[in-house]
Amino acid sequence: MAMLKELLGLSFFLAAAGLCLIGCSDSDFDGGAGGSGGTGGSGGTGGTGGSCTAGETRCQANIYQSCENGSYSKVRACTADEVCSSSLGCVDCDPAQGKVCVGSSVHQCSESGAIGALVEECWANKCQGGTCGNGGCSEESMLVYVVDGDKNLLSFSPADDKNEFKLIGKLDCPAGPTWPARGGLPSSPFSMSVDRQARAWVLYGSGEIFWVDTKDASCNASTFSKGASGYELFGMGFAADQAGSSSEKLFIAGGDAGDLSGGNLAQLDPTTMTINTINTLPSADLSPELTGTGNGDLYAYFPGLSAFVAKLNKSTGAVEHKWNVPAASGSVRAWAFAHWGGKFYIFVTTTDFLGLSENSQVIRLDPSDGSTQTILSNIQYRIVGAGVSTCAPVVN
Repeated sequence: MAMLKELLGLSFFLAAAGLCLIGCSDSDFDGGAGGSGGTGGSGGTGGTGGSCTAGETRCQANIYQSCENGSYSKVRACTADEVCSSSLGCVDCDPAQGKVCVGSSVHQCSESGAIGALVEECWANKCQGGTCGNGGCSEESMLVYVVDGDKNLLSFSPADDKNEFKLIGKLDCPAGPTWPARGGLPSSPFSMSVDRQARAWVLYGSGEIFWVDTKDASCNASTFSKGASGYELFGMGFAADQAGSSSEKLFIAGGDAGDLSGGNLAQLDPTTMTINTINTLPSADLSPELTGTGNGDLYAYFPGLSAFVAKLNKSTGAVEHKWNVPAASGSVRAWAFAHWGGKFYIFVTTTDFLGLSENSQVIRLDPSDGSTQTILSNIQYRIVGAGVSTCAPVVN
């Protein structure tokens, strides 16, 4: 989502409309065409992602589903005070976690999903994930972080519906030129994610990943080998290995710098930097940006003519659930994606079809009913990357 990538969004729209003016390329595009955008809207719940056996149940975000006639259907959406258990439905707590936070105290969670006996008072510490002391997470690791096309690093807090940006600093990472397929120009940030230590992983258009301190925006080169296993440019997001685990993996989606319309989903081990390809990405206009959660879930935002958000199976890459996103008004130039507090946040910049005016927005998608809302409009930052750690809250 660096500048070069953004500018080619307009070419993609014109080519799709059969009105190519200048610089159109079917292998070097990166935007999506807009349409009848706007705030609000239903968004849709999309497909269910495969067949099932009668009587099977599962959770999609906070939606409890049951299998009927070979496909899953909604039983009910859990309220903000409930969690979804794949075996029990909407309950007060998930027995699989064993313990649950009630205010600043730890309680047992019974086999029926009811809050049980007091285990521990956290007192000066906070309770998170059924333990005192934030589960090893700092306050900084619970924020969303974004980077814009001018290399500004910012935090973003959706807490209490404040939706506040705070400038941290400007990146000065010693990145090389972009890949030759992208023009070989000076590179800027392309995508990013954040680990549990609140350290940002920022991928530049050069294919290099830099570790960025989210306190002061200082950069250090990572040990990632650019272009490893054919992954030149990609979106990325951390997801916990399983619900409540402090162990996590970095998932990446993309591949060839010269063809950003496809690629693969892969797992990047943050310790060894080895890559394990999972599968080809689902069919879409463009390869996605990713975000994960402390519950072990992985989600993707696919921009383009038919934009959507999908829950991806971490083992197979299959779409387990899909939420359609209303088309933005105009041509998409830049986008990023993060999950926080049970909702999705889409950062998107659009232009009119002649590229004369620009609007950077933040759109919130509620997975419980598929509704979308533009919560910020005409912000000053063209956001090209977003990251959130697995320490971030999974319910608001």
